Amino acid sequence: MGPGYLSAGGDLAPLPPVGRTPDARPLPGSPAGGVRRCAATAVDLAIGIVVILVPLIGFDRLLGPLGVPDGDAPTVWRTAAGIWTATFLLLYSPLCVSRRGATPGKRLLGLEVIALGGGGRLGYGRAVVRHLVNLVVNAVPVLCVANASAMVLDPDSLGLHDKAVGSAVVHRRRTPA
Repeated sequence: MGPGYLSAGGDLAPLPPVGRTPDARPLPGSPAGGVRRCAATAVDLAIGIVVILVPLIGFDRLLGPLGVPDGDAPTVWRTAAGIWTATFLLLYSPLCVSRRGATPGKRLLGLEVIALGGGGRLGYGRAVVRHLVNLVVNAVPVLCVANASAMVLDPDSLGLHDKAVGSAVVHRRRTPA
């Protein structure tokens, strides 16, 4: 990829250059900065904690009345927690990105995930791969530092997970009415 898809000028430049509108708002379609992306991630993590923990706490309260023996309760709970967490991880971000263009955290902060080149939404498969690469990158400290460096040094703020599937996080564009 050239010096940046926003400034490349050819077939990889469907978006406006980095900049701000006269009233100091970021230009729609310009690359999202790290602070706004981190804030969106914090919102999504808070949503994830609530969505994962509240049902599991309720399930824990039901184990006794359901007649699960005390010795088996931890195994049943861990199995349910693993399945519920894996289901959430495979559905929340990929479904939100593929169907609406952004997770609730990104939408709240005015961001969207787009496919490079055409500027459209990612399909579910690419959104899952992007999400899984992001989980792996953030779980391994060396990769996490490499990802942060890539986002800071890349003119389009592309992380390793974005580069893996050809996506970008940009300021939300206005849709014609």
